[in-house]
Amino acid sequence: MNHLNHAKEIWNRGAYLRSRRLRFKRYTFGDQWGDMVIDNAGIPIPERELLLRINHHPATNNIIRQLVKTVVGCYRTRNSDDVAKEYRELDARTFEEFLISGCAIHRVSRHVDESGGTIHAEQVNPTRFFIDMCHDGQTDFLGELHDMTLRQILMRHSHGNRQKAARIKRIYENLGARADYSASAMLGESMNDSVSFLSAPQGRQRVIEIWSFETRERLRCHDPRSGRFYHAGLHESQWINAENKRRAKMKHPEIKTRWDMTGEWHCRFLAPSGEVIDEYTAESHPYIYKFYPLIDGEVHSFVEDLIEHQRNINRLLTLNDRVLSTAAKGVLLFPDNQKSPHMTLSDTAQNWAAPDGVVIYRAIPGLPGPQQVVSSTADLGINGMVEQQLKLIEEISGVGGALKGSAPTSAKAASYYDSQRENSLTALADLFESFESFIARRNSVLQHLST
Repeated sequence: MNHLNHAKEIWNRGAYLRSRRLRFKRYTFGDQWGDMVIDNAGIPIPERELLLRINHHPATNNIIRQLVKTVVGCYRTRNSDDVAKEYRELDARTFEEFLISGCAIHRVSRHVDESGGTIHAEQVNPTRFFIDMCHDGQTDFLGELHDMTLRQILMRHSHGNRQKAARIKRIYENLGARADYSASAMLGESMNDSVSFLSAPQGRQRVIEIWSFETRERLRCHDPRSGRFYHAGLHESQWINAENKRRAKMKHPEIKTRWDMTGEWHCRFLAPSGEVIDEYTAESHPYIYKFYPLIDGEVHSFVEDLIEHQRNINRLLTLNDRVLSTAAKGVLLFPDNQKSPHMTLSDTAQNWAAPDGVVIYRAIPGLPGPQQVVSSTADLGINGMVEQQLKLIEEISGVGGALKGSAPTSAKAASYYDSQRENSLTALADLFESFESFIARRNSVLQHLST
């Protein structure tokens, strides 16, 4: 239970990062009016609902999504020849996550089967990942939340032991688990917006994977006869002493020992009740992670820099829509005392709109007749402000027209267009290089496990 409580504490510390990632994801995929604001009664409500209350219709022009797609496309082109085919799609999707949340996480593991086993990497959702991380990125405690059916849990963690399978089944049945399968979410629906630490979605069971770095007291041994260095447990000291006495009688070199402290990674799979359903030790944990830029422990993504400008564009478009919807567009002002008894108001309106219409009215000397009112909105400056925000987004993101593949104007030389593209790639170089260092570490682990 201590490991479960510690894992839950570490999970709770990641709430700020998870909430920011969810907001960045919403903005990237078009839900840009979901931020919580305070209404006149002091009640927090979504910004979209507040605008609808005052008869404003929120307008969205998603610039962020196009920028993210452009940068991901540049990454694919940049690495098309260097990445193994089986990992191109995985790396592109991970890079997209890196742009949105500033997090890139892979799990490299070996799957044992009848043919001997395969080594592969898979992407880990940051919402399901927790880590007790220092400012330099090092850690001694991390893990992941898994959602599986009861059958999948028994297959993966019983290891061919019927008694162990029965014990695991009993643990989850006591928690209300059922062996049958039921769908957990609608197809295409986001599955990680509100993840609980202990509870899994309908039709799934929660398994909590925890990796902790633990130290052990051991004896560091050197056998001169074989020239071998190795570690032995403290309980083996009696055997070593007996062996040294035997060697002393035979005048053979004795085994030399000294106390030492070594560390190893201990993996535990826990049920929500805190009971261990599986565990083992390993040289290292299977996770490769990168948080950007991690200055003083802070994580800031590519998308984060664009949100306020995207919000300004949406506000300006909403304002423009409101101005246009409330502006007078050909309204007829017809004096009541000038209405003709020979033509009804409906006939007057119909004839006024007709290109060859005739409107009969009773003119009064000294007073103006019927007039049409048309409001001009061309001088409000909204279009200019939107254009300014778009230019600011290009400057901040580094993604200009040349990088997006926009056709160059005839007034610009091809060399100017190429230089603009190179400048954009230079602005994005830090993102590319940082992510490629993550991929290099992943590939190094894959190579190490395959040897």
